[in-house]
Amino acid sequence: MSKSSCANPRRKLIGLTLENVGLTDSGAEDLLSALSTNPSLTELDLSDNKLGDSGVKLVFAALRNPECKIQKLRLREVGLTDSGAEDLVSALSTKPSLTELNLSGNELGDSGVKLVSAALRNPECKIQKLRLRDVGLTDSGTEDLISALSTNPSLTVLNLELNSLTDRSVPALRRLILTLLSLKLIELDGNRFSETGEKELRSLRGSRPGLIVILNI
Repeated sequence: MSKSSCANPRRKLIGLTLENVGLTDSGAEDLLSALSTNPSLTELDLSDNKLGDSGVKLVFAALRNPECKIQKLRLREVGLTDSGAEDLVSALSTKPSLTELNLSGNELGDSGVKLVSAALRNPECKIQKLRLRDVGLTDSGTEDLISALSTNPSLTVLNLELNSLTDRSVPALRRLILTLLSLKLIELDGNRFSETGEKELRSLRGSRPGLIVILNI
């Protein structure tokens, strides 16, 4: 399914969704080669395909093309691991146009999230919405991520649901919520906080107007 601009008689492609279409790394090469030179394309969703690290590396290579103007990239459940995330650092550093990134459901682990964190530290990175739901993140990788995000005044949405965060991560999360004034929504449902930890996080809900903190119901 694609979205196009009706105002332009040529109907330039601005959004492309190929979710769960059986796409693999071998089929992605030609597609991404064509898309990387399409300056009108701003949204790309390749979620639920078996791209693996090799296929995702092609995506990141396409992002580095100066002609590529992708703003919203969704790679949910595509078989990405920490090995494939290495190319993400260089891709994000050259892509200030990217404002939304969804890597949920991939086996990144703490090492992969640390690579993502390194990319987020780049001053050229302007991510507004970051989704890392169910990526194998633990307390060990949280500190790097929170530290990186705290320097990003553009971030408005952060999803860390269904990971393995415990009360050890609560101080860092509280610090992020209290100091990053651009943050409007943080989703933490499905982690391993104790009742006390959840209470500490819930107490921040009224800390400023418009802030939403989602925790276990």
